[in-house]
Amino acid sequence: MTGDPYTAGMTEVQRAYFYSEYQNQRKDEVAGILFAFFLGSFGAHHFYLKRNGMGVLYLCFFWTGLPGLIALVECFFMPGRVREYNALLALQLQQTILNGGTATTPLANNHNPYVANGRVCSQCGAPMEHDAQFC
Repeated sequence: MTGDPYTAGMTEVQRAYFYSEYQNQRKDEVAGILFAFFLGSFGAHHFYLKRNGMGVLYLCFFWTGLPGLIALVECFFMPGRVREYNALLALQLQQTILNGGTATTPLANNHNPYVANGRVCSQCGAPMEHDAQFC
């Protein structure tokens, strides 16, 4: 994948490490949908995407049934959220590798200065600038 914007400027060793780490840490869209549909009342889909605060909130109020209804609606948003998570993961891995550090899990969208507006490309998952039409 020579056209991958995340691996541009990396050596072959860095690129191999990037793909290895990305494959190990990335999340699956179908799994996210299934978590939201079957275990959404308990916030499992939020825990899956490392949104522990929302997961705990759903867990606290699961007995009301409201988190279950919200989770059914969130099933439709899960593919985009998983793509956003994976884009943030790729961006963080890229920054970590190029700066010579070690990788961790991606930051939440509102804490990441690179994707503060929360817009990602629907085709490739790359972060987009706030006024861009295409990535």
